[in-house]
Amino acid sequence: MTDRRARWVASALGVVVPFTITAAVVALLPYHGPTQPVHQPIAFNHRKHVEEASLPCSTCHQYYETEAFSGLPAADVCAVCHLEPQGKSAEERKLVGLLKAGAPLGWKPLFRQPPHVYYSHRRHVVVAKLDCPVCHGEIGKSTEPPSHVKRLVMQNCIDCHRRRGVSAECTTCHR
Repeated sequence: MTDRRARWVASALGVVVPFTITAAVVALLPYHGPTQPVHQPIAFNHRKHVEEASLPCSTCHQYYETEAFSGLPAADVCAVCHLEPQGKSAEERKLVGLLKAGAPLGWKPLFRQPPHVYYSHRRHVVVAKLDCPVCHGEIGKSTEPPSHVKRLVMQNCIDCHRRRGVSAECTTCHR
């Protein structure tokens, strides 16, 4: 190898290798969202609403079939059934009190992507016809909200895309 070519290779490697290592580390790190546990305003019981009352996900998550973000229930959605107590639990009393006071409920998202990732509920639910448990697990059977944001890493998405024969090209999901 000539001296000139050796310097060029060394120079190129000095740029490419650190960039590649940095990109790989960033891509493999999970997006952690908040580091503190997430506390919801009400200890919402998915099982009671999904299994016992047979409410579809769209009752509370109104935009999951039409938008990128599924939406979180506004107080008026809960008020349809809960302006009067439906049971005797402390959480029910708290919910009725918030609704009667006209207070916003302030639900907090449990799934987050880093800012450079684009995820569309509509694309996954309507176009790909995925059921909610594919990504959200058995949340419909839970009796209280999870306390931590679910950490999805890029490999989860790539594996699913490959299993289903969907593009795993970078620009499919990254802005």
